[in-house]
Amino acid sequence: MANTKHSVAREIIIDRLLHKRRGYSIYEMLEIINESLEFEGFTPVSLNTIRRDLETIEIRYKQHLDKQKRSYHLYYRYADPNFTIYNNVLTFGEIQHLHSALLAIRFCDPLQGTLMYKEMSTRLSDILDIDPASDPIVLYKHVPSMDDCRRFRTLYEYIRTKTPACITYNFEKKEGQREAVIHPYYILNDDAKYYLLGHDEKTDSPIKISISKIINITPADNTEFIPNHDYPLKDFYLKHFTQG
Repeated sequence: MANTKHSVAREIIIDRLLHKRRGYSIYEMLEIINESLEFEGFTPVSLNTIRRDLETIEIRYKQHLDKQKRSYHLYYRYADPNFTIYNNVLTFGEIQHLHSALLAIRFCDPLQGTLMYKEMSTRLSDILDIDPASDPIVLYKHVPSMDDCRRFRTLYEYIRTKTPACITYNFEKKEGQREAVIHPYYILNDDAKYYLLGHDEKTDSPIKISISKIINITPADNTEFIPNHDYPLKDFYLKHFTQG
């Protein structure tokens, strides 16, 4: 594989695809890999990179790849259907516990749990013998979109690192978009929707933004983080969860 920081990620994905009996074209592999790399914050790769990756698998692991021509494209898969670069050393009981743990994570938080469940179950789908898209136990009325999951992940990092953010979001239907420097504190789950709670530097006041309305998030350079004084947790929980 090419000596890049996401070469292992590509190797894992390609190994999983080659293990499937349907086979995948280089173009399909490229689309799947780049979608995953983009989700992880990496830059996309080219067709030549995927070709070199396949050659490396044949040379390094001494594996013959079965190539079938369909229409105008070659479809690749392992000639040995039992071969995989990664060996499963988990017991059956451990696999069952792992599957249960993933479902528990998903149940605890529909958005963050779905994000983690999708990633982990996709990587472990062959071991767990599950289909992440159609094998849930817990069903949700509102399934979070991939865009919301990406925004959630980005906001999580800003909150964790106490980094002020320059956020562009849809403000009101009549007024259109608004850009503001926000000091992010929490993500609120309220009635199956997710909101960013923070401090608006321009208005010097608390702010609540629906993350589905966020268009762009970048670091607010040369801005010192303002600690949270807008949302004291004790008062927040008393206000929201002890009334009524």
